[in-house]
Amino acid sequence: MSSRRERKKQETRNKIFTSAMKLFQEGGYDATTIDMIAEHADVARGTVFLHFPSKEAILAHWGQDSLAEITERREEWDLSELSAEEKVMRLFKIALTANQESFDLVKIWVKSTLANPTAMIHERQSPVALRNLMADILETEQEKGRLKQEIDPIIAGDMLENIYLHAMQDWVLSEGNWPVEEILTTKIHYLFNGLNQ
Repeated sequence: MSSRRERKKQETRNKIFTSAMKLFQEGGYDATTIDMIAEHADVARGTVFLHFPSKEAILAHWGQDSLAEITERREEWDLSELSAEEKVMRLFKIALTANQESFDLVKIWVKSTLANPTAMIHERQSPVALRNLMADILETEQEKGRLKQEIDPIIAGDMLENIYLHAMQDWVLSEGNWPVEEILTTKIHYLFNGLNQ
């Protein structure tokens, strides 16, 4: 059970995060300053930095929350009877649904990470990075003898993560008018089946 102090700290962190995301949506990421976030959250500027060292870290936190939700819903995509390809696509569909519901925030995240690569570095350092989930799936399938043993799960997981992130970028840059699920499915199928005859 968390102490009163820990709960208060988490409440403050949530308030800062919520304020930042609201301001990012209303005025844009670039136009939002740390001072504006502090004022909106009714905390001191230093308190913002205590919880988030930068605006990029706030965006990374949003990405981590999304990944945490996917991890919590593991029973929906990590079913033993599914192939690795099917598991990956189920996981991606859960993420896509969440992203469609938060399209404005996804736009901010994608455009900010394109403009500020350090935001992506924060995201990729997350302990539940998407590539780690992918590597987990692949390693389990190797143990079951359903994938080649010579495949490095971390490298292959990184490839799957890159396919997903690139699809998100294309989807956002097209203002949502891009068949993201269809193209993701095709790319994942190509990866799992290879290009050789």
